[in-house]
Amino acid sequence: MVTPMPGGRRRIDRVLAPEFVTDLSSLSLEEVRERRQEAMQEEADLSYVRRMLQGRIDILTEQLDSGEAATDEELVARLTQALVAHGSVQPSSSRHLVAEPSRLMERRRYVERLISDVGLSDVASMTPEQVRGAVARLKEQEGVVSGVRADVHAVIDRLTVEMADRYRSDNV
Repeated sequence: MVTPMPGGRRRIDRVLAPEFVTDLSSLSLEEVRERRQEAMQEEADLSYVRRMLQGRIDILTEQLDSGEAATDEELVARLTQALVAHGSVQPSSSRHLVAEPSRLMERRRYVERLISDVGLSDVASMTPEQVRGAVARLKEQEGVVSGVRADVHAVIDRLTVEMADRYRSDNV
């Protein structure tokens, strides 16, 4: 879901297609702005997925560290704390101009599928080795999301440079 497919029709496929940022000078400023906004929206969605994965990783890691089984209510409280902690530690960036991820339910279902694959819903029944394996798989997926997100950042940067060049040269 977050990995681009050449020739695909999803937004991530369009944003990371080479032609999305080629021959930008032939586009109107409005078209460049629209492409940048589309890329920024994709970045917001990827950021949401990444934060959700990081929260689950934090919960599992805490479970390993504490050695105690948690109730569903405690898991929800830990997830909330983990998401808040990640939000407060991350430096602010001018990239994040899109406040809300789009396709929220689709992104949430994606993360839920990952979590069900690693058995987070019944952490208490997992052995420490199983929890470590789950953490490793979630970290691997978080790495994939982070890599795609970095590619989207490069697209945003290219479009931003194009816009800045036009403003500097009064070619708007």
